[in-house]
Amino acid sequence: MDIPVYLFTGLLESGKTTLIHEVAGEEGFLDPGITLLVQCEDGETSFDQEFLEQHEIVLINIEEQDELNSEFWRRCESDYNPAQIMIEYNGMWETETLFNSGMPENWLVGGIYSTVNGETAELYINNMRKMFMEPLQDSNLIIFNRCSEDIDRQKYRRNFKAFNPQVQVVFERENGTLYENEQEELPFDYSGDRVEIEDMDYGLWYLDAMDHPEHYLGKTVHFNARYCESAEKHQKCFVPGRHVMTCCEEDIQFLGFVCYFDENPRFIHGEWVTVDVKFDYGPCDMYGPGEDGPMLYLEHIEKGTQPEQELVSFT
Repeated sequence: MDIPVYLFTGLLESGKTTLIHEVAGEEGFLDPGITLLVQCEDGETSFDQEFLEQHEIVLINIEEQDELNSEFWRRCESDYNPAQIMIEYNGMWETETLFNSGMPENWLVGGIYSTVNGETAELYINNMRKMFMEPLQDSNLIIFNRCSEDIDRQKYRRNFKAFNPQVQVVFERENGTLYENEQEELPFDYSGDRVEIEDMDYGLWYLDAMDHPEHYLGKTVHFNARYCESAEKHQKCFVPGRHVMTCCEEDIQFLGFVCYFDENPRFIHGEWVTVDVKFDYGPCDMYGPGEDGPMLYLEHIEKGTQPEQELVSFT
């Protein structure tokens, strides 16, 4: 039987322990039986005995990262036979190390939830950007808490979504209430049948197309991009896209959607092109088995020009 593992990530005092208290109290979140809670750092909030007993939680404290190994996980399985596992992970440890620590094959990640403290976010981004962003890259949900009214929530959301396009981002006020239904005003018009995307707006369009594909369904979208040819020559598709630096220079990535064609465009990999594409959305192997995503169909392509600012901006 598959055992779900719920991972809680974020830097120290970002609210991981508080989030675990909240989700454990949600009806239906935890399956009946023992919940094994592996805590890898001590924060400002603790788990008291009443809470642990109420939710049938066994707490195990971990001091060093190398304690998380296959022997440890096998012992957890045999000693407690848990219905699920929750891990409050140390924000200074790389999550990839945890994924490679030798968990039993029937332990499957049920969700990765990350917390960000709005009071310290700017400080960490300016001084420890790579460490700040690393725990967020695989998250299903980012909770940005303790937000003051002057925090630029849209700026943070854009950067998180560029780093991890599939993630859901929610913002909490300092009193714990949520900001809801925030609509971002876009610098381009998508009301007609043809959408013109300027070079400086590509990043905003990319994120909006991921979040709100209904804005562009059946429409022609015009933009400038690099031509990324398919590694499989028989595939009649390419990816027009742009590069973005989401974290640091070592973490520059290419953002684009798969584009299908009838006749080979005959452009060179990496060449700048200007395209007119018909926008659609549906099942696409590029996004993973059974996953949906934007799909483009080439209507016109011609040689493009390199923008003054080559790296994508989300402002």
